[in-house]
Amino acid sequence: MADRREKAAATAHEYHQGTIASLDDAMTRRLVASTVMTESNGGDLAITNKQGYVGRYQAGAGWLADAGYLNKDKLDAAMKRDGYDPATVRGAEWKWASAGGMTRFLDDKSNWNQGMSLDQYKGSAELQDKAFKINSDKAYRQAVKDGVLDEDSKPELIAGFLKARHIAGYGGAKAAVTGGRAIRDANGTSNYDYLHDITRNRDGLNAYMARDPKTLSRGDDAQPAHPARAAANAPAMADGLLKHGERGAEVRAMQETLNKLGYRDAQGNALRADGDYGDRTGESLRTFQRAHGLKEDGVAGPKTLDALKQAAQSPLLSNPANPDNALYKSAVEGLEKLGPNAFKNREDLERAAGTLTYEAKISGINRIDHIVATGDGSGLFAVQGGLNDPGHQRIHVDRQQAANQPLEQSTYQVKLDAPQSAEPTQDPQRNRSQGL
Repeated sequence: MADRREKAAATAHEYHQGTIASLDDAMTRRLVASTVMTESNGGDLAITNKQGYVGRYQAGAGWLADAGYLNKDKLDAAMKRDGYDPATVRGAEWKWASAGGMTRFLDDKSNWNQGMSLDQYKGSAELQDKAFKINSDKAYRQAVKDGVLDEDSKPELIAGFLKARHIAGYGGAKAAVTGGRAIRDANGTSNYDYLHDITRNRDGLNAYMARDPKTLSRGDDAQPAHPARAAANAPAMADGLLKHGERGAEVRAMQETLNKLGYRDAQGNALRADGDYGDRTGESLRTFQRAHGLKEDGVAGPKTLDALKQAAQSPLLSNPANPDNALYKSAVEGLEKLGPNAFKNREDLERAAGTLTYEAKISGINRIDHIVATGDGSGLFAVQGGLNDPGHQRIHVDRQQAANQPLEQSTYQVKLDAPQSAEPTQDPQRNRSQGL
């Protein structure tokens, strides 16, 4: 299939395990599609990552035990025997899996219930979809019991919560629904992003789910009979798109906008606004698309071009017209006190200030009184209150990551994710680590 969204929609249309939680059939399939698009390129049954998480839902041993597929007592005993007791080791399953323990456990047929095996699970859409329904139903009941959701919650919110819970854990999903802190994974995707995949169509699947299932084996877009010839003869934007290999004033304007917003190529360099759409322009544009929840294809279509226009017109955190400029300025002042060698240049400092502003805002911090570097210099703490006050609030960021994040991205994320009021939340445990 030409597009993983198309494949995810096809997988969802083939789901036959009944509705999940209080969702109707259409929203159940929407949840399935979004989850498998993220987890398994659209629903590959046998896909297995290097830690041993398997299948279209990237199931771990804890998740499979929660569904009743694995012997829970044997699982607990194996993890304790290998030195990864879930009761005492944070992220125990992930660490155990990274050490090869989970793969060995899943390969042993005696650890499976009802005569099942890893090969049987990897070959069965029915088993995998059933496990997803079982665990999602459990998560929904827990969320209703805890008051995170209720029976009147919008279907999109319930489905978004269940996706976030599956990937970011119950705590992460709860934080996203209640306006708590944002927690990002290694790819930079947050619990809020997973929620908004469905609540705001961040994953772009709505159009695919509305299509006739019979058409989902076809390519996403009709292609010209001679694409190379068409590209050579047509001016940029002749088809309403800006893409690799095109040249012209429209490409130059896009490059200038990306530079203005602080988006760089993969090496961290500003673009040369020469009107030539090459690899570096594509790298910069994909970073912008990722930050704005758009399809990361390096093609500037109507949605991407509109997002660029809106971003260029919105005041950055560094602009006094931005409502969070005071918080940003306090971050800048704190970083300046670290000395002239804290960052490579002024732009990196301002980017880091933007990242700190975002993290502070979503954590309920309304001013930054101190910024302190970690002992090895790799991290930064922003503190509200006295350094010696046990009641102070603080957030932590990775210095290099903070300096690399475009200021516009931080500005956009503050607008998108910042809660109206913050409540303290615990760090979530990823679903794959602790099951429910």
